[in-house]
Amino acid sequence: MGNTQFKDDDKTVLMSASALAKLCSNLEHSIGKQKTKGFLYRFGKDFGLEAAKEYENKRDTNRKIGSGHVRMGHVKDVTFDGEILRQLDGSVQCINATGQWIGSFEAEIYVNEQRMATEPVCHTLCGFASGALSYEFGTSLIAIETKCIAKGDPVCEYEVRREEDWLEEQGELLALYNNDNILEELEMTYDALVHHKQLLEKLSVFQTQLTQNVTDRYSLHELVDEAYRLLHIPLLIEDVHGQILKTSGLQEDNLSRFMQPEESIFQKDEQNSYFYKGNGYYKLSSAVRINKKHYATCSFIYEDVTKMQDSDSMFLEKIASVIALCILYEEARFEEQQRTKSSIIERLIHQQNVASIEASLKFLPFKFSPPYTVATIQITPCSTRSTDIDYYEQIVQLSRLFEQWSSRTIITAIGEELVLVTSHDDPSITHFKDVCQKIVTVFAERQQLMYNIGISTHFTHFTQFEQAFKEAHIAQNFENNEAITHYKELGILGDFVTNMSVEQIHQLSEKMLRGLYDYTNPRIHELLHTLYVYLLNNQRLKETMNQLSLSIGGIQYRIKQIEEILGDTLKNASLSAYLLLLIQSLLLLGELTFEQ
Repeated sequence: MGNTQFKDDDKTVLMSASALAKLCSNLEHSIGKQKTKGFLYRFGKDFGLEAAKEYENKRDTNRKIGSGHVRMGHVKDVTFDGEILRQLDGSVQCINATGQWIGSFEAEIYVNEQRMATEPVCHTLCGFASGALSYEFGTSLIAIETKCIAKGDPVCEYEVRREEDWLEEQGELLALYNNDNILEELEMTYDALVHHKQLLEKLSVFQTQLTQNVTDRYSLHELVDEAYRLLHIPLLIEDVHGQILKTSGLQEDNLSRFMQPEESIFQKDEQNSYFYKGNGYYKLSSAVRINKKHYATCSFIYEDVTKMQDSDSMFLEKIASVIALCILYEEARFEEQQRTKSSIIERLIHQQNVASIEASLKFLPFKFSPPYTVATIQITPCSTRSTDIDYYEQIVQLSRLFEQWSSRTIITAIGEELVLVTSHDDPSITHFKDVCQKIVTVFAERQQLMYNIGISTHFTHFTQFEQAFKEAHIAQNFENNEAITHYKELGILGDFVTNMSVEQIHQLSEKMLRGLYDYTNPRIHELLHTLYVYLLNNQRLKETMNQLSLSIGGIQYRIKQIEEILGDTLKNASLSAYLLLLIQSLLLLGELTFEQ
């Protein structure tokens, strides 16, 4: 029978110290160190109780307390000092009831293995003594070890008191000792293992299903809806700026409350799940990270916090991981589509074969048909301290915005500007203007950037792209203090610049401006700027004075100098209009600039 034997015919089980050591080790691994302490105490107590019953009829009234330990082979010897007295009223009194276990089998396991305990380890002996003495005296007596050689003490020392006398000093240990019986402890452990197994199986099935959805090319929206279908916990996905990307299981007309500031309650676990309290709801959140970069935030929403389970953070972590995979896939798909879009625009700019360009349109993710417009966007930082502009990141964010607003737009970066070609359902392009307005408001405020957008008139065939591209540039360069300018707003100025070459405009400017045409001269440049502002303000001195921060006398002096150079008066309406047209043309072409 190995290390286990039966003694005589009474079937008392004898077990070697090494076998018990192995049992203890397995128990600690299965149910934890604390529960093992309680298990061993109750095991010893039941053992001591049965031993006391067995020897009840055989005992000698002069028998030494603790001799049962020696008889069972638990210790080599036991010492006992003090007294345990039964009073006339039937009560029991312990007077300095202390003693030592010599050669404790539990302590020697640690000594032989050269391990050092942090607390007394003779729990079986404590239980055995408590069970035997409690049966003998008819009341609950508890033996607790106060010193132990397993933790470096010179002896294994114990003390016996009534249970109620230990409560104040050792209440926590007594609660552990009396927590449950052995069978219930094992049943609880088994139930916990079954629950853990079921949880792992559910978690595995959940992750497998979502991962399969990614390989089946589910979009982010479809993936979030599928996660909600499987778990029935409302989901909220936000970008790094707190903008809602997708929800599932939440009412669309009540999403604004999730945009309000929330109180962070605590970090739930080491997987970086955070718990927040909002306005009438609770939120468990986990970051979606790719290459250590925070891309988005995935959250469970609870109206009733009691419905949140400890395992929810594990499922949320899996959702965040699968969303990261989905984002990686969508980024790869976006980059592939962006290469196609960039190629189309670049070939249009370089006037390559229109038929081959039109054939490429079938690779776009949306229908791309006339009428079209071209737009150019110039981006500048709001301050000199701003960092360099990441044009690729701008393309990514603008593309998502156009997709969100169902605007069929292809976009690429050419030099230090963005070029957009848009397919419209409505020739008035009202919808496209609304999207552009969102760019110059929301994006500008969020990123501390200024967007200057020029939009061409619409055209129906790609052979007209060059003209439209020129119109967009002209509209973008027009100085009207507006972030968005449509070419048709320029009126005759637009047609004048579009239909004349740069050389022709310079020739006319030299002829009409005379000495003012030498605008590389700082003094002449200053006079030309004064003339431009004066004509823009319809020759009103007060407005010109305020804009240039000059006195009326200073303005009048400059106007007199200008008229002398021109050899004509600015009261000549046709001359003034023509001069303003020429100056604006030079500005639109980028041949002339004035500091704002």
